[in-house]
Amino acid sequence: MEPFLKTVAELNNPDQRAFLYSDLHRQKIDNPDGYKEAVDFWSRLLNRACQRGLLSTTAHTASSADSDNEDDDEEDVLDRINKPPVDMPSALTIDRRLLTLRLVFRGDTPMGLDSVIEDMQRTGVLVPADDYFAPALRRWASWLAARFLPQAIAARGSSSVLVATASVQEVATRLLAAHRARVSCPLTDNIMSVDDFRRTYGRALAPDSKAPMSIVDAHVLLKYLVDTRHAATSAQLMAHPPETTGRGTDLVKFVSTSALAITDADFATYQVLCTHRMLAHQVSVLETRVSDLDAEVRQALCRQQRSIAAARLRLKRHIESNILTKRVAALETVERVLLQLQQTRSDLQLMQTLSAGTTALRALNDEAKEVDQDSVADAWEEEAMRAAELGAALDDVQAVVVPDDVDVEDELEALIAMDIASKEHANDDVDALADSIGKVEITGDTVSTTGDVVTTDDTVATADTVTSTDEQQDNNRVAVPAE
Repeated sequence: MEPFLKTVAELNNPDQRAFLYSDLHRQKIDNPDGYKEAVDFWSRLLNRACQRGLLSTTAHTASSADSDNEDDDEEDVLDRINKPPVDMPSALTIDRRLLTLRLVFRGDTPMGLDSVIEDMQRTGVLVPADDYFAPALRRWASWLAARFLPQAIAARGSSSVLVATASVQEVATRLLAAHRARVSCPLTDNIMSVDDFRRTYGRALAPDSKAPMSIVDAHVLLKYLVDTRHAATSAQLMAHPPETTGRGTDLVKFVSTSALAITDADFATYQVLCTHRMLAHQVSVLETRVSDLDAEVRQALCRQQRSIAAARLRLKRHIESNILTKRVAALETVERVLLQLQQTRSDLQLMQTLSAGTTALRALNDEAKEVDQDSVADAWEEEAMRAAELGAALDDVQAVVVPDDVDVEDELEALIAMDIASKEHANDDVDALADSIGKVEITGDTVSTTGDVVTTDDTVATADTVTSTDEQQDNNRVAVPAE
C-alpha cells in the first residue's frame, strides 16, 4: 500500500497531508469548501486503490498442483478442469475494518475517514455489501433512508464490506463488450459456470493481468448483470460467498433481451460442453505423452538401450491404438452433437424470425383491410389532375415572362460582329501609322519625307532601321553631329 501512496502528489506535500489527514468532521462546518475538496480527494484515492485490490482482505493460497496423468479417470479430469481458480484480492469492494490502518503514511493516520465514508454512502458511491445483495425494493428503501435521514447511515453501515458502485459499472461495461466480441454461437458461448466466468473475464477487472477475478468480485458483477437483465444465474449470490462454488453446478447465462431463467436444456447443453472440454484435454495430454515416448525411444536407441526402447515403443503403440484412438472418436462424436445443437438452435431462431415476420405482415394486412382502396385511387387521380393543372398554369406564366431565346441569340451575334469590325478598323489605323513613320527622315537641321537615305557629317539614318511602331517608340534615339 505504501508504494501506491508514494505516487500520490498531495500526500507527499506535508501541509496538504496534514489537512487531508486531519479531523474532517470539524472542517465540514468551519470550512465547507475545503471539506468538499478533501472528500473529492479521498473518493478518487479510494477508487484507485480499490481497483488495484489494495483495500480488500481477500487472498487465498493455491492448492496443490494439478497432475496431467493420462491414466486419470473422467471424473478426475473433469474435477481438474472445473476446479475454481485461486481466489484473488477483490477489486470492487473495500474492507472498512482495516481501511484506516492501510492508509497510514509516514506516521500520519487519517482521522476523518468516517465522515468521508458517510458522504460516499449518502451519494451511493459506496454501498454496504448487505444492502447491495438485498432485493431491489429493500435496497432502494435503504438508500433513500440514508439519503434523507442521516441517522440511518449508522444502521446502514453495519456491514464491514463496501461495494464501489462506480467501479462495478465500469467493469461491467468492459465485460459485456468482451463477451459480445467472443460469442460466435450463442447457444454454447452464452452458458458457463461461475468459475469459467471468473477465468474468462478476469481481464475486465485488470486488462494487463491474466489472473482470474475473485469470487467476491464475481458475485458482485453477476448481481449487477442480473439486476440490469444482461445475465441470469443459478448461483446464490451473496455478500460473503464461499471460496468454492462446487463442481460447476452454478451456471451463468448471458441473455440479449431479458433475464430468462436457466432451464434444464441449459444444464444439458453445459454438460455436453464439459464433456467436450474433458475429452479435448485428455486428447491433448495423450498426444503430448505419445510425442514424449517417441523421443525417449530415439534416445534409448542412441544409447544402445534396446530393452528400454522396446518398452517405450510398446507403451506408445498401446496408447495410440487402445486409448488415443477411442478418445479421438469420442471427441468427434461430441463435436457432432454440439454442431447439431447449434444447427437446431439456428433453425429455431430462423423459425422464430419467420413467425414474427408473419405476425407483423398479418397486422399490416388487417390495417390495409380498413382502407377503401377505390376511394383512395379516385382521390389520387383527382389530386394528380389538380397538380397537372397547376403545372400547366405555371408553364403559361413562364412563357409570357421569359423572352424568346432566338432574339437573344441574334443580339449576341450582332454584338460579336460589331466587336470584330472595331478590331479590324483599329488594325488598319495601326498599319497606316506604321507606313507613315517609315517615310520620315531626320537630319541635323531639317526633316525630309522625300528621300530614303539621310546623310550627315558623322551619322547616317535610313528608313530600314525603323522596323515597327513599338521599336520606333522605344529606340527613338538620333545621333547628333559633332560641332
